[in-house]
Amino acid sequence: IGSADGAKFKVIAQSYTLNLLLLHANKHLSYLSKRYKLQQVPGTLALQVIDCDMCDEIRTVYSLSGGESFMAALSLALGMADQIKSKKGSINLDMMFIDEGFGSLDDRSRAQAVNVLIEMAGSDKLIGIISHVSELKQNIGNQLIVSKNESGSTIKWKID
Repeated sequence: IGSADGAKFKVIAQSYTLNLLLLHANKHLSYLSKRYKLQQVPGTLALQVIDCDMCDEIRTVYSLSGGESFMAALSLALGMADQIKSKKGSINLDMMFIDEGFGSLDDRSRAQAVNVLIEMAGSDKLIGIISHVSELKQNIGNQLIVSKNESGSTIKWKID
């Protein structure tokens, strides 16, 4: 199963972890978009996309739009948090920060992503969203608002 430099064995071993990550990520992706599933490119550690709306056509991840890429990346991040949490005696992730990305989503996808994150936050998790998208303000209850002025920046809490 090996090669002189151990590369083949590394891919085999890392593939097991990657496939566990993809199980968790695809669970989250199914809430965000029923259209796609992520899978490993056979024999590599690369990812590809199954397009369920196109008769399960296999596509490269580079063919995804900006919004679709954001959804896939968010699903992978949430899946990684699940995978870390599922290991007994390991680190518990109670906090996640998401920096931008929501501007690349259409209104429906943005609302779906925010609903998933609000559900997660309701389960004793802190999820921080850093964004300039004004539509998000309507859906997020507690906000730390940073405003720039002549003398620097100010912050204020808006608590719902």
